[in-house]
Amino acid sequence: MRSHRVAAGLVIGLLLACVRVAVAGSPSATDAHPDLVSPYQPYELELSSFCPVPSRPAGVLLHVRINGGRPLRLVLDSGAEFIVIGAKIARPLGLSSGPEMDLVGLGTRPAKVGMAQSVDVGPVSFRNCRVALVDGKVIEGADGVIPLSMFSDFLLRLNLPERTLGLIPYLDEQGPAAFSHRAAAKGDLLLVRTVLNRKHNGYVVLDTGAFCSATSREVAGTLSGSRIPADLPIEAGTGAATGQLVFTAVHFEIAGQELIPDRVVALDLSNLSRHYGVEVVGVLGFPALSPYVLTIDYRNRLVKIEPKLPASPRQRRRSRPENSPTPLALR
Repeated sequence: MRSHRVAAGLVIGLLLACVRVAVAGSPSATDAHPDLVSPYQPYELELSSFCPVPSRPAGVLLHVRINGGRPLRLVLDSGAEFIVIGAKIARPLGLSSGPEMDLVGLGTRPAKVGMAQSVDVGPVSFRNCRVALVDGKVIEGADGVIPLSMFSDFLLRLNLPERTLGLIPYLDEQGPAAFSHRAAAKGDLLLVRTVLNRKHNGYVVLDTGAFCSATSREVAGTLSGSRIPADLPIEAGTGAATGQLVFTAVHFEIAGQELIPDRVVALDLSNLSRHYGVEVVGVLGFPALSPYVLTIDYRNRLVKIEPKLPASPRQRRRSRPENSPTPLALR
């Protein structure tokens, strides 16, 4: 019974691994990109640990002001497309409410599109930002989520061990107005090719907003020596779901690197596969990604995953691999 409770706690919020939107008859609502109004220069944003369960980091937070309101604690989510907050939190912020839409994850959840005149993340300011408003809580222990792709006018260096987010201007451009980066829906998601346990090909979502990692039930059922226990209830922001702990080690091979999460849950990912038009075989959540530094180039749809380098030059020379990790092409 105890393991069931632990598992359920791990997967709370996993559905936010892939927050996507579908607005009937309103394509502009999803295509609009926030306007960067701060100077186009380097920034380094400090992140704080998100621990919904004491002493168990499950993500990183940014402090965000919407329309000049109180600071909100938003989980930095590489699997989200919009800022998502509860309608109750949104009321005093003066957000205008627009068309309805669906948030698509393990299930679907209705939401409304609001428009924020200003969003301030430390020294970085945006205008005209779409915000998804939902009834009830978005995620336990935080006020909502903010998408990593909101900063896609920059080359991003997400240093999870040091809890910093570096925003690096593109050197060959004068600013965001000089290039028309408006990533397609799939381009906003860190969706990369993977091979699971050397035999299952598909795509995996790199998701800093997921509390744990997951694989599809179909793949989990074919793993050698796997033992799938009874269903566990999962608290999911896009609807109730069930999952099972996977007791066999799951190896995600990505561009020659192997990532092996400590805990993996088997889930029905067919809704995600249908929505994205590719076979989604897994999700690598925050615990699996936390030892790494991710460099994300939304403009060219590339991501690089590197382990944190030791502090001293001598240690860096000793630990430097023969071949630097290859940038991965995003779907």
